[in-house]
Amino acid sequence: MYKLMSGLLTCLVLAGCGGGSDDQFSKNNYATQSCPSNMTCGFMKAPKDYNNPNGEQVDIYYGVHKALDPANRIGSLILNFGGPSAEAVVGASKMATYALPQEILNRFDIVGMDPRGTGQSAYARELTDCAVAKNRGQGDCTVTYQQYAPYLGSNSVVKDIDRLRNHLGDEKLTFLGYSYGTRLGSLYAHTFPDRVRAIVLDSPMSPTAANNVELRIGNTAGYDKVAAFRLDYATYPSRETRYQDIATTLYSSAQVYTANDGQALSKKDGADVMDYTVARDSSRKKEWSAIRSGLKELLDNDKLITLKNELSIHRITSYNSGYSNLNDELRGSALFKAVVCTDERLPLSENEMLASELGYKNASALFGGKTYAETAKLCNGWSARRDPIAPVTDMASALGGKQILIIGGLYDPATPYTWTEEMVANFGASASKVTVDNYVDHGFSYSKISCVDQKTTAYLLDPETKIVEETCNASALSQSKSFMIAPDIQHPAKDVIGW
Repeated sequence: MYKLMSGLLTCLVLAGCGGGSDDQFSKNNYATQSCPSNMTCGFMKAPKDYNNPNGEQVDIYYGVHKALDPANRIGSLILNFGGPSAEAVVGASKMATYALPQEILNRFDIVGMDPRGTGQSAYARELTDCAVAKNRGQGDCTVTYQQYAPYLGSNSVVKDIDRLRNHLGDEKLTFLGYSYGTRLGSLYAHTFPDRVRAIVLDSPMSPTAANNVELRIGNTAGYDKVAAFRLDYATYPSRETRYQDIATTLYSSAQVYTANDGQALSKKDGADVMDYTVARDSSRKKEWSAIRSGLKELLDNDKLITLKNELSIHRITSYNSGYSNLNDELRGSALFKAVVCTDERLPLSENEMLASELGYKNASALFGGKTYAETAKLCNGWSARRDPIAPVTDMASALGGKQILIIGGLYDPATPYTWTEEMVANFGASASKVTVDNYVDHGFSYSKISCVDQKTTAYLLDPETKIVEETCNASALSQSKSFMIAPDIQHPAKDVIGW
């Protein structure tokens, strides 16, 4: 869930007015009270387990912003903002208010569906409860995962999307998915190819990754590409080797790097610097600009004093910047683990996870050790039943000539451009590609990059016409704009837990 608008979960936890509650009156009443003012909202019933469609049903929350020109309405445009922690009803409302062009608002109902485990949909409350208990040292999510994780995976959400499409009366799906939403969109095309009208995959995940470690090794390589771009390794090759040496020292037994000016960099501070090196240009905290000068001085002259001062100033100025709901962040992290581990097609043993360290380090001598330590064991000891997702391959024949629009950033720190290329290759002749250059970010359509927005709008209105491949140079924009969709309003795909 994006962190600006997460307070609705307070009602979920305290009043039992969403998620798994059986009180249909309270759910309907709450949906009316909490629905964004520019939408109509409700709950759709869906099978808890699609292998038992007539068994227990759960509630999926959705909201609809009606097309402004109903006489020329094309259908519904269903949005997903990634994560898999992000709700979508509030985000869709924001997009309809601040970001989407008039042509889209005229011709489409704008629809957000809170996926299972988010917002007001099923299992958000259960995940919040177990994650908060774990944070307080009063339990963990093991039992919750065993009970609910098999019904939280991407296969279930894809079938919810198709059920919502039918519920809304659309013969075919029009879908815009960001980040993890591209996993849902590509899986939908794989599962229901005959029901596709138009699908935009913005900042794609890998369509074939078999487990968490494969995904995270891909992320690691992506971080390396961002660092090379920002630190201009081509002009200053010594920066790369010195940065790698510093990281190696920090992630060895020493855990402290001492520069020539006598200043010491701790492992914790070094980890922050590495995170800031690949921070998004659209970040409200401006992490990269905060440490850029000091990091270059460290890498060029082996002096730490400026960087340490910049870190100190940034931590003071960024403290409590922006609204954050701790309980919801805990829920988002719990859901992230549930979905990633449930989706695994080739889960790894603990020994295989340990052996993956070499793969991380081969992907990046700079980020490999850090990313391995932070991510490799996410699914270690997973005891819940999995619902593995299929690889999305050879899609051109399945789609029968339908076009899929794929948007990727050359320097995307969350979903590396190699995943865009892989997605394009696996959709073959059905793929149309737009690339964003000279911009370190994630999630590009309807964030004020005009050539991306124009291509996306043209495709959604007329998916039969082939979109000409284009590379959009965002350098001038990224230097002068914040890429907020409105003052103090972050694009919903920019601020999520996960992808």
